[in-house]
Amino acid sequence: MRLVVMTHNIWADNRWPERQPALQALLRTRRPDVYAVQELRPATRAVIDAELPSHRRVEDDERGWSHESSIWWDAGQLTEVQHGACDIGIGVDEIHRDRRLFWVRLADSDGVTIVISTAHFCFPGTQRELVEHVNPRIAQSEAAAAALAELAAPDEPVLFMGDLNESWHVLRVLHAAGLQDSYTALGVTPPPTWPTVPTWGEPTAPWVIDFQFHRGPVRPLTTEVVDFFAGDIAPSDHRPVVTTYETTALQALQPRASAEDIAVVPTPGRLRF
Repeated sequence: MRLVVMTHNIWADNRWPERQPALQALLRTRRPDVYAVQELRPATRAVIDAELPSHRRVEDDERGWSHESSIWWDAGQLTEVQHGACDIGIGVDEIHRDRRLFWVRLADSDGVTIVISTAHFCFPGTQRELVEHVNPRIAQSEAAAAALAELAAPDEPVLFMGDLNESWHVLRVLHAAGLQDSYTALGVTPPPTWPTVPTWGEPTAPWVIDFQFHRGPVRPLTTEVVDFFAGDIAPSDHRPVVTTYETTALQALQPRASAEDIAVVPTPGRLRF
């Protein structure tokens, strides 16, 4: 199985529909096999549906699947086995209330499965972080790793991606849990993933905060931070990250756990906001 995977924070409804032609052009040009997004809204979901007519996405009434994240996949290659959303302690306030670890298990024509997941960790400006100087992304990284360990056996490929809103601690924690990021795996020093200029109009220091991680019998072949514009407008204030993966030495697997089986509870005292 070889897949081109894109993760992209699509900036809610900021500067929308001004950004719509740029997002449409990106999807027409790149056509990823798997597209995982953060800061989704119903209007942007409708545009993605129209631009990726050969793809399917998770169908679920939970608000987060339409107002924060979703995952699209090429229906000619993959079919859904199951999906879910795990609470890993991100929904700390009104801005973050729809955020979860969103995941889908997909199977190819031979029955080989892969777990694709995405999350959007807390912005560094939450009230607790500003007042108490507590970094919630450490515990969110730990909870994400624990959820993925429950979801998939060690011999099942796992991809985890998203806007993680920092680099140092999330890399440290997820690496320790056996999840490798595509940049490190390929020896790539990435350019900033946020912000896109001039679409983001305020002066600021650039960050590398968007990542793809993998675990199990899967390896990245290429990874790229995509600088894409339609005129002088980017699809988002974040650059998408595109990685090509190849699975290795796989057999058809039985799903290890269902969404109902998994209860990721934040460590007491670590994620009580």
